[in-house]
Amino acid sequence: MIMLDFSHKEPLYMQLYQYFRSEIEQNRLAEGDKLPSIRSLAQSLSVSKITVERGYQQLMCEGYIANCDRSRYTVNKYEGIALKTNIKQTCNNYSTKPSPEHKVIYDFSSGEMDIDGFDFSLWKRYISKVFLSKERLVGYGNIQGEEELRSAIVRYIQNSRGVYANKEQIIIGPGVQSLLNTLCSILKPENASIAFEEPGFNNGRRIFADHAFSIIPIWMKKDGIDMEQLSRSPAKLVYLSPSHQFPTGYIMPIGKRNRLLNWAKNSGGIIIEDDYDSEFRYFGRPIPALKGLDDGENVVYLGSFSKVMPPSIRISYMVLPDRLLEVYQKNASLYHQATSTIEQLAMAKFMTDGHLERQIRRLRKLYCEKQLLFIETVTNVLGSNAEINETESGLRIILNIKAKLTPDEIALRALEKGCRVALIKDYYFDAPPKNLSQVILYFSKIPSREMTTAINLLKDAWF
Repeated sequence: MIMLDFSHKEPLYMQLYQYFRSEIEQNRLAEGDKLPSIRSLAQSLSVSKITVERGYQQLMCEGYIANCDRSRYTVNKYEGIALKTNIKQTCNNYSTKPSPEHKVIYDFSSGEMDIDGFDFSLWKRYISKVFLSKERLVGYGNIQGEEELRSAIVRYIQNSRGVYANKEQIIIGPGVQSLLNTLCSILKPENASIAFEEPGFNNGRRIFADHAFSIIPIWMKKDGIDMEQLSRSPAKLVYLSPSHQFPTGYIMPIGKRNRLLNWAKNSGGIIIEDDYDSEFRYFGRPIPALKGLDDGENVVYLGSFSKVMPPSIRISYMVLPDRLLEVYQKNASLYHQATSTIEQLAMAKFMTDGHLERQIRRLRKLYCEKQLLFIETVTNVLGSNAEINETESGLRIILNIKAKLTPDEIALRALEKGCRVALIKDYYFDAPPKNLSQVILYFSKIPSREMTTAINLLKDAWF
């Protein structure tokens, strides 16, 4: 029996961690014993799944437990030391390294760049140019990011996304997750909860939960988030990706965008727009950003270069409305710029010289061709055994698997054949629909010449 003290100052996840740690150290839980599933333990203790997950992750970070290939958490051998040197997984169980018998050959769960999609020699020249200005490289840099890069981003989002801003509103960060930590500290004093799309962005939910926000899942419809459910909720914050929703791929039409903006205006709410994957729309005109329609102070805009530049170049950005910018600047001493000054200055010059636009055109052509080939290959190989949810944008498809397998069996069997896939059910905050046999398949990283081989491995795994 696990007794949690909800009135205690100690966080619930730490109480869970300490309970299981004690059980393992006292040998009441032996090597190989399975811990309760996250969902069942959360239900039995009347706590959120995130609480249980955080407790388990802390145990895993310290080597007390393991979680291989999406199976249940199991107890490691305890020899009286806190950490073991032969733990095979990282602290983030969503990116566990495969065991030797499950070597990943084709990673369909990753939206990483095609290896031929970037001119590294060109980037190297821009990095070299930065070293000519040594005086810029011996300091910590501007807290909000280098002025040249913020100015280049202002021009870029105006021309490509219809977003009008000034450089003072731009905050640079080494990834969206880093920016969300900053945003949480700005929003927390006046907000206790935030609404998220269901299914939606897992890592975003975790970050807000880590900052003690209550997460309110709002169901998705084919035209975007359920506005009636959002209006009935107590949330004054909502996080969404209207131009290409993750993971469904839905696009929010203009009518619902205006309803959403009116909701924020009338309620004093804040919309956090994650403009995820927006560059890759292959047919028709680009979808304008929601921020470009906002005539007030109600939208925080998040953008990243991780899909058009190698994700190892860690540059993302956030556009704050003036009312939140004032809060940020009052507490500016609390924030530090974690993005490399060298890469910021190189990126600014790269953009100013027009190479980012050329890079996007290059990738758009490459990925459009790969998407057509991927869909054709899936259709030819899997036939009536699977149904494709096609979209006109993005780097992925959603596949409905017509096999008498549970979602976890689908993922495990694919992994046994050397293919990692992502399950739609894993992006639900609450319980997903039963037997949701849908997988996300990214094609960006799969070599075109190997697509048939890769899809045949999935066919062998599932059928």
